[in-house]
Amino acid sequence: MPDAVPAPVADLTAEDVARLRLVSQRLVPHPVLGLPPDPVAAVAHLLAVQAQDLPAAHVAVASRTAARGAAAVRAALDGGALVRTWPMRGTLHLLTAADAGWMTRLLGPRALRAAAKRWLDVGLDDAAFERARAVARERLADGPASRDELGSAWTEAGFEPGTSTTYRLLNGLATRGELVLGPVRGGDQLVVRADAWLPAGARREDEPDEVLLAELAARYVASHGPASVPDLVRWTFLTTGVVRRAVAAAHAAGRLVAVTCEGRTLLGGPDLVDLVADLDAVREATRGVLLTAAFDELVLGYADRTATLAAELEVLVVPGGNGMFKPVVVADGRAVGTWARAGSKRDRLVVTPFAEPFPAGVAAACQEAFSALPLPPPGR
Repeated sequence: MPDAVPAPVADLTAEDVARLRLVSQRLVPHPVLGLPPDPVAAVAHLLAVQAQDLPAAHVAVASRTAARGAAAVRAALDGGALVRTWPMRGTLHLLTAADAGWMTRLLGPRALRAAAKRWLDVGLDDAAFERARAVARERLADGPASRDELGSAWTEAGFEPGTSTTYRLLNGLATRGELVLGPVRGGDQLVVRADAWLPAGARREDEPDEVLLAELAARYVASHGPASVPDLVRWTFLTTGVVRRAVAAAHAAGRLVAVTCEGRTLLGGPDLVDLVADLDAVREATRGVLLTAAFDELVLGYADRTATLAAELEVLVVPGGNGMFKPVVVADGRAVGTWARAGSKRDRLVVTPFAEPFPAGVAAACQEAFSALPLPPPGR
């Protein structure tokens, strides 16, 4: 059958799922799996990290490395090993340079179709984007440029002036695989040509979509599992039919493991077999309090977040359902509140429990976690 999945290896509780996701996402060190050695490995493991808030993305990635240094994330951007672009859902993500090309090639077309009417409403058709592409290629031929510098070039070429036009053209061309955001200058991430910045063959044009879909499904569930088909649909913005094909292809390649939880089938990578065989080690590794970054994949990366975040509390993390995800306090695998930085130096922690008061010891543990939290490097 096209949507066949492996036979389940375990039946889990929702608490088990929440704790296993912390390990899969590398938010906590497991005695066997450990943590990625550097930001590039951390991003490669997650495949893509939502990053419209670049400082928060620094924290999210650094939190998943052994050294926990956000300066290393900046260095990877400046050196070209990491990039930021719009591969899916019309949303900025951090990806490795090795993955950005093929991910955009695979997922970009659906995002383009979804945005086409909005662009047409402001006069941006395919011909306009082709003109913008030619201007960008000329302006960036000798190296990176800021958004403002590129926007000025587009204005001089006859496009409507303003940051909205610059954003739309940059978004559209990046989603087409023409541009990416690369090195950082001060607080501005510079625009570069994808064909000059990404490694040769990054789009993997010689490989059929089915091969890339299998890799996408396998790597998503390995880094986010246990996760469901609807979770992957939501994450990629692909159709359910396409995602089921991707899952079937990954299963055929031996890269999926299935479990059940409350009657639902969830998927993970091969490591899940050993993890569920020793849940005591998982429970020990996930004991305690951690602070996640804004827009962290632990909450954002799923259609069904209830293992980590109770449905009735989601409005406290995503107020108004407007897509702005607050940083979350996680205790023993469950979201128990939100947090923020305060003070003129942004060095004071303010926590907002979902229920008053926090469980015993959580408030003190929050402060300890805050003191160990990576700080985004200052602009330079």
